[in-house]
Amino acid sequence: MRRTLLLSILALWTVVIGGFFGFLITEDFWGEPLEAFYLTVMTITTVGYGDVVPVTPEGKVVAVIVAVGGIAAGISTLQAVFNLAVSNNLRAELGLPERRTKMKDHYIICGHGNVGREVAERLRMKKEKFVVVEKDPEKVLTLVDDGIEVIRGDAEDEEVLQKAGIMKAKGLIAAMKDPQNLVTVLTARTMNPDMLIISEVEDDKNEPKLLKIGANTTVNCYRMGARIMVGKVRRTESDPVCGADLNGMTLFSAEHEGHTYHFCSSECQAAFKAHPERFAQWLKAMDDSCGLSL
Repeated sequence: MRRTLLLSILALWTVVIGGFFGFLITEDFWGEPLEAFYLTVMTITTVGYGDVVPVTPEGKVVAVIVAVGGIAAGISTLQAVFNLAVSNNLRAELGLPERRTKMKDHYIICGHGNVGREVAERLRMKKEKFVVVEKDPEKVLTLVDDGIEVIRGDAEDEEVLQKAGIMKAKGLIAAMKDPQNLVTVLTARTMNPDMLIISEVEDDKNEPKLLKIGANTTVNCYRMGARIMVGKVRRTESDPVCGADLNGMTLFSAEHEGHTYHFCSSECQAAFKAHPERFAQWLKAMDDSCGLSL
């Protein structure tokens, strides 16, 4: 809508400048440029006081072009201004989301499907700041009704991620289909090299691709859900870093937020201690999003 307004204004100024120089040349107003500008404005606005008029055949042709082009460009500009004003008023009345988030140190959830919805709920329960990027209009309205900040658009688009505040975000969760996640992760990593990026993955063959292009961690909800269910039914525990079945072996452990985690090796233990939030809070959120809990 803003683009239409800018193009309309550009068209209007093109007519004004074209008419000005046209009258300068055809009516020989070189010594009186104000007269050329005056005649241009009078022609566009169709006021026509009659004090200054084109007298040459060429000048009359210029006047016709300026009149037609000016009226069209003027109407287009007024309509664009009206549409923009009405749109802004409607957005305010309906409580629609801002076009650009003002958050910082927040998380960006790309996609509000089954996984994205649960991740949003878990982050809200933990009082974390987050914004959802979603292109489905119905889902956007649902998010607005629920009081969740949302940017409507495609998460693969740089401009949309800019609106979601990617440069000031703490992390991003790509919770869509693999093809969309691949492009989103690549785009996000290019825009913010230091941000933590977690991506859902459906097909195991896409996991190395996601890691290679910038994801810090990938989560396969089906595989993770199966692992957790098997562990629970067998009453066993898994390593939260590599996912290995511990089979009762708890030689390595670490405490985090009142919970004890066990590991299959000192390497996994060290990795956990280096980034406990990554393997505890984030992993728990993703496990919960698959309908399970650790």
